[in-house]
Amino acid sequence: MSQTLPNLPVRTLRLPNDAITPHAAAWALEDGSDKPVIQDAVSGSGAWIQSGASSLWFGVPADGALTSLLCLLTEADRQQILRLRNDRDQWSVAAARAVVRILLGQCLDCPAQDIALIRDERGKPMLDPRRHGTIARQLHFSISHGRELIAVAVAHSRIGIDVEAVCERPELMQVASMQFAPETHDDLKAVETDAERTALFYRFWTLGEAFLKATGEGIAQGLKSIVFSAYGDPVLTRVDGPPGPHGHWRFGTLACGRSAVSCRAHSPVRSSREQG
Repeated sequence: MSQTLPNLPVRTLRLPNDAITPHAAAWALEDGSDKPVIQDAVSGSGAWIQSGASSLWFGVPADGALTSLLCLLTEADRQQILRLRNDRDQWSVAAARAVVRILLGQCLDCPAQDIALIRDERGKPMLDPRRHGTIARQLHFSISHGRELIAVAVAHSRIGIDVEAVCERPELMQVASMQFAPETHDDLKAVETDAERTALFYRFWTLGEAFLKATGEGIAQGLKSIVFSAYGDPVLTRVDGPPGPHGHWRFGTLACGRSAVSCRAHSPVRSSREQG
């Protein structure tokens, strides 16, 4: 099921085979006994969060005016977004920031425009306790955005989400050698086909980014410090630094779209990466 938000240029994605460029996605959740629920619409009562469930939402562009997203944001957000030169970049940042406000507003029973956000010392966004009280430290969220797909995650414990457009890249192993831990690089070298190697690369990348967003460590920690299992349900096999025992975290991966495409774009993630 898919629902278009009235007057907003955003449509809820129908997973996994909606007609979009192929993407990889991953989530990381602290102390999660159940997998997050994938929402089939943005509009609703927010009852899911009251039950203690964690939620993921994925969206794609739709007809509508950018101004309908901007009006939900702060003046600082609007100025930052309008400075972006590419229309699709403007849409993706505005849509992700607007939808997370809509979802948080449902949880807190207040308008999206009234959601107040601040950033911690590492730059991770969070609800402002001066506006929202004690719930601000109990409700966690994460966003990820690219030019064709955005994602939002909300939970009662630390959570991270990441989405990446999947491309076949000739420099893939070079990127892996610079960004990943030695164990991860070895797993990639052991793969026999380019298609399998591409899929595994994006599995590692999205899982790592989702985890770093959830912990709030971000680029201060980096992907070299974490290692995930190569196959099956994702398992964190090594982590350096403060995130805590491996067993406190649960992970998942998703595929969005159909098959990988060739591209010669910039390295993945960095152009659209946003802490949160």
